[in-house]
Amino acid sequence: MKTLWSVLCFACLAVGCQSGGPAAARYAPAKPIDMTGNWEVDYARSDNIQRRFNTIIRQLQQEADRRARAAERGQSYSGGSMASGRDLLALAEMAEIITAPELLEVIQTDNTVRIKRENSFALICVTDRPPPTVTETPFGIEQCGWDGHQLFFDISLPDGLSIRHRVTRSALADSLVLQTAVYSPVVREPFIVNRVYSRFDPSKAGYRCTQTLTKGTVCTTEQPEP
Repeated sequence: MKTLWSVLCFACLAVGCQSGGPAAARYAPAKPIDMTGNWEVDYARSDNIQRRFNTIIRQLQQEADRRARAAERGQSYSGGSMASGRDLLALAEMAEIITAPELLEVIQTDNTVRIKRENSFALICVTDRPPPTVTETPFGIEQCGWDGHQLFFDISLPDGLSIRHRVTRSALADSLVLQTAVYSPVVREPFIVNRVYSRFDPSKAGYRCTQTLTKGTVCTTEQPEP
């Protein structure tokens, strides 16, 4: 856990993080959604980080072209400051690190929700009080709770990086959607990644896939647990 937080803090410095991020607002539902179980990422229904990064780069290029045309005509351009490709890449790589877990195990009681993430620290929220539950840690301030049918986790690091997780369960498709937004003041909009997780039996797993900015989706076979 300490190693991961060190990586996050280092990446935060790389994108020049300061204060800012998601605004808080919350209300608890009368009956919280049950998210208990084991869940495996479904890449076919999840965001592809490389494609999302490419889309934003194209949008930045289009905006740069509009600025250039306005300057040629001697006109001012009302758009805000633009992020550099390097800043955006750093934010995308940060999002890649944060959303890397492929497997989730959700343990839910009347007063606590624990989301165990493969090769990462667990997201834990005490839910027997009005949201948000605020916790101060050596790494920053964490807020969590129910916001209607969604469970949220907001994390503010000392150097200013803001991370928001929102977890929603789709009862119809029996899946979880984990939306992660990473905020930095040098990039105008947060980098948002939606991961869709399908319920699975961990004792019957026969393959494992990973997705990265550099290699895309790579799958390997593995022996099922006895």
